[in-house]
This record gives sequence, structure tokens and C-alpha cells, in this order.
Amino acid sequence: MPAPSWRRSQVALALLPALGLLLFLAARRAAPPTPPPPSLVLLLVDTLRADRLGCYGEPLPTSPEVDALARDGVRFARVVSQAPWTRPSVASLFTSALPRSLGILTEGEEILPDHFTTLAEVLRDHGYRTLGATANPHTNRSFNLPQGFHVYFDSEVVWEGMRPEPGQEVAEEPRFPMARELFARLAAALDAEPPEERSAPHLLWVHLMEVHEHYREASPLLRPESTELFPELEDAGERRYRQAVRQLSSDIGSFVEELSRRPGFEDALFAIVSDHGEGLGSHPTVMQSAGHGRLLYESQLLVPWILYRRQGALPRGLVVERPVRLLDVMPTLLDLLGIPGPPGMRGVSLVPLFGPDGRVDLPRRFVVETRFRGHEKLGVYAPGWKLYDNRDAHPGTPRRELQAWGPEDGWRTDQGASHPRAVALLGRFLAKWERAHPVATPTLRPTPLPPEEAEQLRALGYGLDPRAPEAPPAGPGSASPSGG
Repeated sequence: MPAPSWRRSQVALALLPALGLLLFLAARRAAPPTPPPPSLVLLLVDTLRADRLGCYGEPLPTSPEVDALARDGVRFARVVSQAPWTRPSVASLFTSALPRSLGILTEGEEILPDHFTTLAEVLRDHGYRTLGATANPHTNRSFNLPQGFHVYFDSEVVWEGMRPEPGQEVAEEPRFPMARELFARLAAALDAEPPEERSAPHLLWVHLMEVHEHYREASPLLRPESTELFPELEDAGERRYRQAVRQLSSDIGSFVEELSRRPGFEDALFAIVSDHGEGLGSHPTVMQSAGHGRLLYESQLLVPWILYRRQGALPRGLVVERPVRLLDVMPTLLDLLGIPGPPGMRGVSLVPLFGPDGRVDLPRRFVVETRFRGHEKLGVYAPGWKLYDNRDAHPGTPRRELQAWGPEDGWRTDQGASHPRAVALLGRFLAKWERAHPVATPTLRPTPLPPEEAEQLRALGYGLDPRAPEAPPAGPGSASPSGG
């Protein structure tokens, strides 16, 4: 005799939890495990203008290894830095904020305020181990840019005029650590990690100085074999510049190859950028134009940006022709890693440019700025034109300077007289922009107390610097925690 319908219903209801568990377990077995996010390696070559790399048009073989990475990855053809010298540019890159919003514009004691969120802090809070090494004292911990790094290697030397930290050397002719030294320090730090930290994704940041030091007649950062390159160049500065680029390209290529064989880095995302360029001999009628910091010309603000990932997760050989900014580096990298960015970023993710849609909310005009060693300029890069508001009576430049995209040379190439409407339009834009973006009050480096007062405070149990490591470092440039 069949069971009553109510009895069959009770049996079915009793079996539902077991059936649901079986379906859940089957789904888990069928679904592939979620892969861990890739590690990120951010390499910054100080003072590298884009057009001295082969992939950006340099005719001499300065960068075959970097060119190969660009061919297998993504290259941004026109990248505008927000400032033509290191500290405001890198602070902007780390935070996707304007230098004036950070209060970092001059070479004084201005540091990155704690309330800004850095790329390293975002990644640290999403489970990344964050390690960094710099050869440039402008990105040392004393300026608070390395917020969010678990381990950070400072530059051991500082320039004259900088207030040194304990263990740092002030030198007229500083000997900065070479790329190979920084790479070795980071490799040693990775080797020293316990197993539970090695299994986490990593951020590695390296700031390299070989190209910056090209202007020294006998650069201590050039190896003997590099000093024999490009003898056909008559100008010694141009020759040493390309020699430094060639040496670094080789070192970067070796580092990428070796790191990609390390467990946890097989599918790492590599980003190669620069903070600013160098004038070199591109502006013969403009005084003090060979270096950087004093002008807003393309030679000093157009920098390379290359993305590479060995496993092919990026489009291969893509060249993004649309002008972009260093402000966009942080949101783009976070988007590629699948990590949401903090609120308030001024840059935008450029990942949509990798696909057929290509829609991004980029402004049509990029504002740039410098206040460096008595020079002050505000400028805008716009479609077809660049307007420079030179507020420093710079010899060889007009007060307001309108230049087409391409090489500039002050009065000689200024087109303001023949295009007064463009000057007026962009001048009004700059005035409105400046009113809308006031300069923030700078945050300054803490002034050290006299030794006797510091000892008294320590005896009372007060900490002297919230960013200081809990334990003293083992020596100059040694790994130590960095707050953030």
C-alpha cells in the first residue's frame, strides 16, 4: 500500500538539507580555486625621458631589454608627469593626488601627510607584503613617502642642504647604491621571510639613480664596460646619459628574468616608469635647461610607462596613443590587480583603453607645475597646444609661452603671438583651475629635539617619532619597519 502523500512530503523535506550539502560539495569540487592576486613590481628609473628608449624612438641601441618587455606588454606613448623633479612627482604617483594638494612643491622640509593613502598602504591592507628600496634620498622614510611598506631600504647618502638622519652621509659627490645592489637587497629580504610571508603576494618598489647621475664627468654608477659605449656621440653629457640607460636596461632585464623564476613571482605584474625627464641639449636658447626641475617642457615631463606580465594576462604589443598621466598609475595598477582604490584619487584606471571600447574619464587638459630652486611655473598640456605661465623671468622664455606638441625652445618656438585666442583660452583655464585647487599647507619634517630633552622624554615613556622603527636598524640601508 503506497505511503500517504503527507508522509512522502515529510521524507522529501527531511532529505533537502542533505541534498543541498551534496550540491554545495559538488559545486566546490567543480569550481576552480580562486587564484591568488599577482605580485606587483614597480621599477622607477629616475630622470629617464621617454624618447631615450628605443621603443619611444631613440635610434641608438640604448634599451633592447626594456624594448622587449614593451613588445610583449603595454606601452603608453605619451605620459605626462605632474612635476619635473622627484619628490612631488613620486608623491603624486604613490597617492594619485596633485602635488599642491599634498603640500609638496619645494625642496624644503615638506613631507607626505599621513592622512593620504598610498599604493603600498592599499596593497598591505589587502594582504600584500610590501618591500621597497631607493637610491634617491627624496624618497627616503624621512619624507614619509614609504607609508605602508613592511620593509624599506633608505638611501644611505643625502645631498648637501638636506638634513640627514642618523647613519646617513652628507656628500658633495654622493655615491648612490647601484641598481644591482638594490635588487640584491630586496632578494635577500625575500629570502629572509618566513614561509607564511613568502606565500603572500608582494609589492616590490625600486627607485634607481644611474641615469640621474649622468651629468657627473666620472659617474660612480657606470661600470667600466658601459663607459665605452656610443663613442660616436660628441656631447659627453648625452653620451653618458645613453650609457646609463643602456646599463640600466641590461640590469632591469636580468632582474625581471631572475625574479620571474622565483616562486610567487612567476606571473608578477611589472611596471616600468620614471618620475621626470632631463633637458639635455634640447633647448639651446633657454638658460639652465639641461637638467630638470626648472622647466615644464616635454623633455622634462614626458616619461615612459611600460606594463609587462609574463603569463599573457595583458594585451601583447599594445601601444596606448592617448595622452595619460602619472596620476593614473595607481588606479590602473589597482584595477589590474582587482583591488578597489581609496576614495579621492585624482587619476583614473586606464584598463578600459586596453579593449575595443576605450572609454575613460580622462580630462582633456593636464595641469603641470614646478617650484624648484627659485623657479616657478604653471602649465597645461591640451589638445594641440601647451601653455606655460613662466612666473620666474626665466632667461630665454616669454612670460606666457604657447608651444605646439613637440620640441620647445623658449622664444624661438613660441607661437603665442600668432595664436592669441589659444593663449587667452588656456590662460583663463589655468586661472580658474588654480582658484579651484589651492595649495595645501605643507606638513614638515619633525625637528629633532636636543639629546638631553629626547632622553628625558624616553625615560618618561614617550615615543619621539610615530614613523620610527620599533627597533634600530642593523646598519645604513638595512631593512626596518615603516609606519603608515
